[in-house]
Amino acid sequence: MPTNRMKKPRSLDAALAIVLLWALCPCRARSQCDKSPEDPKLNLSVTYDLPTFTANTTIENLVTLNGIVYVGAVNRIYALSPDLELLSEFHTGPLFGNQTCRKQESGGGAGAGGQTHEQRVDNHNLALLVETMYDKGLFSCGSADHGVCRRHVLDDGTAGLQPVDQEVYCFQSRFQPSDRFQPSDPNRVTGPSGSQVLNVESNFIQFFVGNSEFPGPRRNASGGGGGGEPHTMSVRKMKTSQNGFTFFSNRSYIDLIPPLRGSYYLRYVHSFHSGPFTYFLTVQRASRDSEAYHTRIVRMCSSDLEIRRYVEMPLECIAPDKRRRRRRSMEDLKVFNVVQAATVAKVGHDPDLQKQLKVVEGDDVLFAAFARSQPNSPEPTAHSAVCVISLDNINNLFKRYMSKCNTVDPYHFTGSDKKSCYNVSSSDDCGLHEGTREGKEGEYRLEVTQFVQRLEYWHKELSNTLVTSISVAPVHGRTVAYLGTADGRHIQVLFSRNASPHVHIRLDTSPVSPSVVLLPEHGALLLATGNKITKVPLIGPGCGQLMSCTSCLLSSGVTGCGWCDGRCTRSPQCPAPSTWTQDHCAPVITKVSPASAPLKGSTVVTVCGRNFGFNKTESFKSSLVAVEVGGAVCKLSRQDNVNRWTELHCSPVASGNFTPSGHMVKVTSGHKVAQIMDGFSFVDPVIKEIFPEFGPKSGGTMLTIRGAHLDTGNRREVTIGKKTCSIQSVTSSMLTCKTPDQADPSSVPVKLTVDSVERHAPNPFTYNQDPVINTIQPLRSFISGGCTVSAHGFFLQSGLQPQMVLTTTHHDQEFQVSCVYGENRTSIQCTTPSLARLALQPPVVTKVAFVLDGFYTPQMDLLYVEDPLFQDPKLTSKDNKSIVELKGDHMDKEAMKCQVLTVSNHSCESLILVGNTLQCTVPNEVHSGASTKELQVEWRQADSIRHLGKVTLAQEQDYIGLVVGCVCVSLLLMMLGSLLMWRRNKHIDDLSEVWYDGRAHIQHLDRLANARSVSPSNEMVSHESVDYRTTLLEGSVFKTINQTISYLTSCSGGGTGSPMVQPSRTLKNNHTGGHIIYCCLDPEEPVLSEFCL
Repeated sequence: MPTNRMKKPRSLDAALAIVLLWALCPCRARSQCDKSPEDPKLNLSVTYDLPTFTANTTIENLVTLNGIVYVGAVNRIYALSPDLELLSEFHTGPLFGNQTCRKQESGGGAGAGGQTHEQRVDNHNLALLVETMYDKGLFSCGSADHGVCRRHVLDDGTAGLQPVDQEVYCFQSRFQPSDRFQPSDPNRVTGPSGSQVLNVESNFIQFFVGNSEFPGPRRNASGGGGGGEPHTMSVRKMKTSQNGFTFFSNRSYIDLIPPLRGSYYLRYVHSFHSGPFTYFLTVQRASRDSEAYHTRIVRMCSSDLEIRRYVEMPLECIAPDKRRRRRRSMEDLKVFNVVQAATVAKVGHDPDLQKQLKVVEGDDVLFAAFARSQPNSPEPTAHSAVCVISLDNINNLFKRYMSKCNTVDPYHFTGSDKKSCYNVSSSDDCGLHEGTREGKEGEYRLEVTQFVQRLEYWHKELSNTLVTSISVAPVHGRTVAYLGTADGRHIQVLFSRNASPHVHIRLDTSPVSPSVVLLPEHGALLLATGNKITKVPLIGPGCGQLMSCTSCLLSSGVTGCGWCDGRCTRSPQCPAPSTWTQDHCAPVITKVSPASAPLKGSTVVTVCGRNFGFNKTESFKSSLVAVEVGGAVCKLSRQDNVNRWTELHCSPVASGNFTPSGHMVKVTSGHKVAQIMDGFSFVDPVIKEIFPEFGPKSGGTMLTIRGAHLDTGNRREVTIGKKTCSIQSVTSSMLTCKTPDQADPSSVPVKLTVDSVERHAPNPFTYNQDPVINTIQPLRSFISGGCTVSAHGFFLQSGLQPQMVLTTTHHDQEFQVSCVYGENRTSIQCTTPSLARLALQPPVVTKVAFVLDGFYTPQMDLLYVEDPLFQDPKLTSKDNKSIVELKGDHMDKEAMKCQVLTVSNHSCESLILVGNTLQCTVPNEVHSGASTKELQVEWRQADSIRHLGKVTLAQEQDYIGLVVGCVCVSLLLMMLGSLLMWRRNKHIDDLSEVWYDGRAHIQHLDRLANARSVSPSNEMVSHESVDYRTTLLEGSVFKTINQTISYLTSCSGGGTGSPMVQPSRTLKNNHTGGHIIYCCLDPEEPVLSEFCL
């Protein structure tokens, strides 16, 4: 069944010599060396003063003839000298809508005087080309001229060229009222959407024209006036009268089928002539029903006066991912599908380019700049690639696919996409008998269904860059590409797979035009940006952008630059007596990694620097380089995947009885040596301890290994048993890793491997049973958080760092809270976070899980309730306890278990909710201190503390000492009373035993009795009077009793506050009329003090 679907090749033909020389490519391994200003990059801040020409309007086309530069701009044609001096100019506009070649069409409206009300339109230069067959003419075709071209005769009859405005002819000579432009009019050359016009000179001048078509309303060339449209593809010749064009027949042109007019995208980008063929490059839809876009190369025979032999073939640049050795699918390719600019040049005496493309000197080669388009759009993105293919290979591909009948009818021109074949002859040189098709000789219009994709990528400098122009020229035997970008930059680079640009300057802010003029005899090229032309030397404007010695000397064959005093210059800019060289670059070491390694390990040492193994070629010469680290020879590894000249990889050779010596790193490159004294050393890594030594068997414990030289070498691996412990951080003295899981509780060894050298920990790591959480208390928290949740279960001691993870069920908000272990590690205590900022309506259901060293317990429900609204606190007492009472609303009993209420920073001794009243028992430790105390009542939340108010606590009197004193005194009085009664009875008995003059005789008191028995009047005292001995006895007893009471009172702590004894009281002796004064016991003498009568 016929189809026009493009087929992707299953395999890419190795014989195709299509080379993608520039693209975004992650082809190299990631470098371990830091990028530095010394790397072979360009200093983009360097600017140059270059010759320029500024036009009045935007410049659109450039051509040259006999050293004169012709510029096609809006409303102007300029003639410039090679030094950009203005020689002459010709005005092409602006024009009125009914004018052509500055002449009014008959019947087109009012006369000259009546045109003032019409708006003039600018005349854009759609095509500018020269011919040398007749009078060295310049053809300029403008948009406001309805696609009609002018011919400027340049030949002045001598060897020179006359001004561009001297002799100008319009290729539409007749203007009659009935003369309206028709589609078949050969003088209507260009269209309003853009054109590619190519003249081919043989026995006569032929003009091949491709006019672009864009979706949208149909437009005429000037925006008004005229009729019809130019042909999509056509070939015409100039009349012998040199005042117009003519078609050979109605087969000299082809057009888009009517259904596609106004809806089909077809842009002609570039045209060129090579051998017997004429070629166009287009951007269009990939197939009839596809929304994707691609590039096609169109080929026609230049000798055909009709479009008899026409074939087009898809062409794409691809960048295969070289990180994958085998390409498995088209997804592994980066496709650059829309061409932006192109040029064809002959291969010069450049052995490198000839070898890469498998061509010989003099072959034509197509250099094309491609871009990746936006999805399902022809619009390019800022990702470009430059592809190169020889024209011989292109023609071989055409012949191969046509002979295999990989062709269909071009639907956009024929309305059919059925399979169509053509038998190509062996000659394929556009001869009359080149081939046959259904009995007709040499006639076909075909579309190849096979993609040309055998393209290899080269460079990464064009990422984030849209290339808009390309030109190629040989310089000193090397092929140099000159690129322009959409942001007005100019790039020069050798065509080589490994070359870097040696020029990268900004010309302007406007895009660089695809139209470029080479002036080989002047050693320059002209680039147009906006309304400005800049003249740039082919060898580059200077050497100042080249910052490294290697980049300087690599470009020296083209730029003439050399190295002088640490900078790139040309020889005249190198001051005497400095040395200017183009021969060598001295090696420089900037970094060594790692700085140490275990002895006899498998460490690969990376040496960063510059100019390693450089000998002015684009290849690294390992034979020129020798490396030594720490006294050991360092054997070079393969350098295929590292940066040339700036990075070395080597392995120390420390076999046998090698003894490390010093810390020097030395690199020898050629006859030059670079070294650093403290760059590398051999060390012995040691493990001293691990912490913790246990964790749950599910793993996740953050294990800390302490020791020495733990960060040495390149690669470290920690294993616990036979499983890897994932390393999280490492320093010289400490390494942390997350433990793997273990099937059963057990103790397993811990091992550190550094670059194949093994070290064992002194103690094993013990896997315990996984923790189990079966209950949490309380089950509710206030919305402001701050609740202390206690989790209880089994094997909680298995972990070291408990956490609580709380998740809201409807909003997927997650909170992680650090927790602590309770007493004896039998519980986990966590503080709930606040949900206030989430503005959720309570109650809010949340899920909590507990994480112990990475082990997650099953989730449990925790309900958040509305915060309580407290009134001012009040102080009461109950059972000799002080109670703080708070009344309020939303007093949730379960949430109140959270210990969120404090009194002077102390938790309540007990917390009871009675109705809407919360009772907090003030703890005993709050009572100590002054007689009165002000207590602060606070509600602790997760993010703040809310002060609820203050209460005053009165200091109560301590009666314990007083009670004890009273009891003791009562007991003593009872004892003394018993003693007194006993002494009285004993005294009576004694009086009956001893008598003297009728009285009982008591020794020691006789003299006192005799003295007092006689009054001053010699009156004898009667025996009925009170006996002084009795008084003495009774007074002594009273004194003893009162002194004891006083002592007990003062010593019992009552002091002046005691209600029982007053120290100033006296007892009156009723017998003698005297007073007994008593005091406390003397603290220094445990006897009764003196008393007075």
